[in-house]
Parts: sequence; C-alpha cells; structure tokens
Amino acid sequence: MVEQEIAEHTLKHGLQYPYDAPDAWWEGDGNNPPAPDDWAHAAVRGILADLNDRRGIKHGFANINEEIRIEIAQSLARIVRVAKDQAHG
Repeated sequence: MVEQEIAEHTLKHGLQYPYDAPDAWWEGDGNNPPAPDDWAHAAVRGILADLNDRRGIKHGFANINEEIRIEIAQSLARIVRVAKDQAHG
C-alpha cells in the first residue's frame, strides 16, 4: 500500500505544481494551477513530478523553456494514450 500512497501523492504534486505550466504561473503566486487536458496529461504531470524529485535527474529538467516543457508533456501524454489504446486492442 505504501507504493500506492506514494504514487497518489506524486500525482497530486504534479497537478499542484505542473511542470508544463506557463512561466507566468510559475512566477506568480502558485495558486490555481492550470488543469490537465485529460487523464493522460494528469498522469504525465505525475511522472514529471516524480522525475523532478530524483537526484541526478531533476537538474536536467531545470531551466527548460516554456514551449519545450509543454511539448514534452504533450508528447508523453500522446504516448500514454497510444499505450492505453494498444493495451485494450
């Protein structure tokens, strides 16, 4: 159950502090994060939150331009959607 709780916490953290949020949001007060497009986008935000919390990896995600952050999240969300579709035949 501990792994489930960690995953739930990480997903919540990714939604609260979305990696692909615009610079203006990050520079603001941090309230009202932009909502994800769908479940796959929410999952990707959780995955990115997990990666950003890992020593040695997180620094690679720093100082990435807004457009690239958005592109990364969109690309990963498309991959997750395709994986789901292929798993369900």
